[in-house]
Amino acid sequence: MNRMESVASSRLDAILAPFASPSAGVSVSLEDLDGGLIAGTHPASAEREASRDIRSHGVVVARLVARGAGAGAPLVSAAIGALAAALEELVSEAAGLRAAEAALSTALRVADERSRRLDAELILGRRLQRSFVAIVPPDVPGYELASHYEAATEVGGDFFDLFRLRRRGQPLSVVIADVTGKGVAAALLMAFSRPLLHAAVDHASGPADALERTNRVLVQERHTPLFITALCATLTLGSGRLRIANAGHEPPLLARGDGSPIQSIEVAGPLLGAFGSLELSEADVELAPGDVVVFYTDGVTDARCRSGERFEDGRMLAAIEAARHGTAAGIVESIRAAVNEFQAGVDPADDVTIVAIRRRPRTARARG
Repeated sequence: MNRMESVASSRLDAILAPFASPSAGVSVSLEDLDGGLIAGTHPASAEREASRDIRSHGVVVARLVARGAGAGAPLVSAAIGALAAALEELVSEAAGLRAAEAALSTALRVADERSRRLDAELILGRRLQRSFVAIVPPDVPGYELASHYEAATEVGGDFFDLFRLRRRGQPLSVVIADVTGKGVAAALLMAFSRPLLHAAVDHASGPADALERTNRVLVQERHTPLFITALCATLTLGSGRLRIANAGHEPPLLARGDGSPIQSIEVAGPLLGAFGSLELSEADVELAPGDVVVFYTDGVTDARCRSGERFEDGRMLAAIEAARHGTAAGIVESIRAAVNEFQAGVDPADDVTIVAIRRRPRTARARG
């Protein structure tokens, strides 16, 4: 017997309780169609008997039976009739409760199945999304490339790309971007924008032109309130010349091999998808042997600890400083570990992406 049927049974017993005493002259019981007792009591003997059918939605489901010397009296007959009417309402109510319970159980089961399917789809989406991101960097002689990516939820809106261009000298292209917001909507816009940016870089005259081309398509085709911050850079390998254009993204950080203070490469412009024309300029720096440049998304500096304090630029610079004379992978790991330690026990505020490019010192390159 489930909980709802138990409640209905206890109410039936309470209704029939006054007729349970032999001194009342009449004993009333509720029985199934085979005479089995549902509620009330069967007297040891009965001189007279009267009954009323109990219906639910027009179907006889039970009988109310009065037994005893006074069972045929008009007053008792009227009382039994009224009691039968009340019991029919209770039976219909119980049937409704059972139907509601069955419907609720079905709805919960369907919701649970849908939740499991959604979880499975999000896991698949996460795997596919990670396959979109250049986790394994290309081989670039004379340079070290390292990266870290972690979505705040199952799927994220950050993306980056490291690839060699199909032109003379095969310069290295660097793209790092962040869709405003996070979750599925951001991930969908990321999936649309990443190949768009890749194709634009392949055919553009430089980083600023690549971002302008991408922006024109997004303004025409984007049907979402989300926007994209993006940074595009091209590295000429022989000279170490790094050209950078920035559409609303965090400026990269340059740590020189000579130990001079870490500097921000400042070049700015509006984010992608907001305006018809960006009118971007480019920054032009040269990576000397031993220099390292770090690209990142705001999930690093916006990370929060339990008190709500942000990670901010100071901790970012300290993490780079602690590893600046090591490898590109060591610098990325230093930043990643500092962020994880800072936000320990707190859900990530945003997706985290870190990319480091280090030009190997001449001595290390000569030995290699």
